Amino acid sequence: SDPVIGITGNYEDLTCKIGRGYYQSVVEAGGVPVIIPPVADRHVIINTLQRIDGLILSGGGDYNPLWAGEEPSPLLHGINQERDTAEMLTARLAYNRQIPILGICRGIQTLAMALGGKVAQDLSEVRGHVGTEVRDIKHSQDADRSEPTHSVTIEPDSTLAEIYKSYLSPLCVNSFHHQAVSDAGPKFRVVATAPDGVIEAMESSEYKPILGVQWHPECMESGLPLFQWLVKEANLYREAHQLHDHILTLDTHCDTPMFFPQGIHF
Repeated sequence: SDPVIGITGNYEDLTCKIGRGYYQSVVEAGGVPVIIPPVADRHVIINTLQRIDGLILSGGGDYNPLWAGEEPSPLLHGINQERDTAEMLTARLAYNRQIPILGICRGIQTLAMALGGKVAQDLSEVRGHVGTEVRDIKHSQDADRSEPTHSVTIEPDSTLAEIYKSYLSPLCVNSFHHQAVSDAGPKFRVVATAPDGVIEAMESSEYKPILGVQWHPECMESGLPLFQWLVKEANLYREAHQLHDHILTLDTHCDTPMFFPQGIHF
């Protein structure tokens, strides 16, 4: 059977909703999409994670900066308190269970917030310098969502580079954000940046199948390889999970003589 990919749902007007590009991309990549509502209950999340093989952390609004011990900037946009606790718990528990994860837009920020990184409340805090020239580019495009509007430079020795090895370099992406990861933290390494230095992608520094991108691949034809990567990793996770369900490993020395007064006889 095909691997099941959970997708965190957005929350708005008392409704859990999701852009169709997410689930359509999962289906096209060979997976079975399931929408995960923003329920901040640890037992519900654990039971949900037991039934999926891969996880997509979807896009959406800003995180409440209080989670990072910061006061809100005047440049902060709308926060979504219904999602914050639920998604950070989901990210942490999925990380601990080795579940393959793809974070998209807000999703890359979820990974950072949940696992030791930092998110800038506005891009004005993180735009860098390229050489001696300051290069500000537009990160909230007016063009159609399927239209790439700026380039990203990908680190050559990365999973992301392997995913896009057959594409022209630099990769061009769409852009719909005013926040960005400012520090990937110890569990991730930065693997793609925009021309102005803004972090556009990061992946696990611990060889876990976890990848986050700041753009919206579900809206672009060139985004499909990311979903194919996730479905492939989810297949491996499912195989490993099924294998462990049928193997009992005894971490002890039953090959040596053991005698116990309690009457235990191996």
